[in-house]
Amino acid sequence: MPLIRRAFTLIELLVVIAIIAILAAILFPVFAQAKAAAYKTSCVSNNKNLGVSFLLYGTDFDDILPSPGGGTRIVDPPNGRVMTGWNQTNADGSGGGIWPYVKSRSATSAKGNIYSCPEATDYTGVIPPNTPIWEDFQRNYIMNDYLRGSHPGTYVTNVLATTPQQPVSFASGISTTQVPEVANVILLYEGSQRTDGGTNRNGAPYHRRTAGISSRPAFTIGFPVGFHSGRRMANFLYLDGHVKTVAPGTTWTADSNDELQTINPFTWTNACVPNVDSINCGSGRVDQWNPQTGNIVYP
Repeated sequence: MPLIRRAFTLIELLVVIAIIAILAAILFPVFAQAKAAAYKTSCVSNNKNLGVSFLLYGTDFDDILPSPGGGTRIVDPPNGRVMTGWNQTNADGSGGGIWPYVKSRSATSAKGNIYSCPEATDYTGVIPPNTPIWEDFQRNYIMNDYLRGSHPGTYVTNVLATTPQQPVSFASGISTTQVPEVANVILLYEGSQRTDGGTNRNGAPYHRRTAGISSRPAFTIGFPVGFHSGRRMANFLYLDGHVKTVAPGTTWTADSNDELQTINPFTWTNACVPNVDSINCGSGRVDQWNPQTGNIVYP
């Protein structure tokens, strides 16, 4: 008797397809969550490694950290630029800041760059030929702008059209021995990038001056924003070397919101008021940006 081959009916095929679709709907979000969790863990690891690098730098330089850097002019030499940044080429062309303690980066890939969260934007701009490996391009980690030998306040250095010249101490990093609560002061944070994947070298919630277009349009470039848990949470590295994952808006208090409105009105109007990404600006109990040293005007 010949063997009769029975084919699937249309209804059976549709049932199989429906089962596959249901399984996919269940499993794909799980895979996405696992991937996001891995990125978050990698980001924490990056921050901890950078924290060790800062501590090693401080050990070698009498507990003084590298400067946050930035474009503000200093008095000596006349009109001199701040060239002592934590992630910046030195005036003599060598790799500056914490580079000698890190010596690892990727100029374009967020996932391959220790200075960046894997979920950040890759660098898509043009890299000039013969660019040193330490030169800054792709990054979303930013150093707290107030960690300096002296600081006249963000309004003076970041808002005024003609920036006054600052003393040399503005170009120096802060002495950690002068900070009363190192465990409560932010060292590095995750900030909004430019559309090409770069960002500011130094900043704070009140910092607004920058070049380019933000990849997170409601926020100015360099504003602390979330890259994890649906863009609600971010990793912060503190002066004592520990890392915490918190909501960005909880890192300062409502007492500073009036200054935030004055100094960075764009972000206040477009992000803080509508509460974009649940930013909850100034919802913290302790301000974690102010090192509370005698030479710092805050904010």
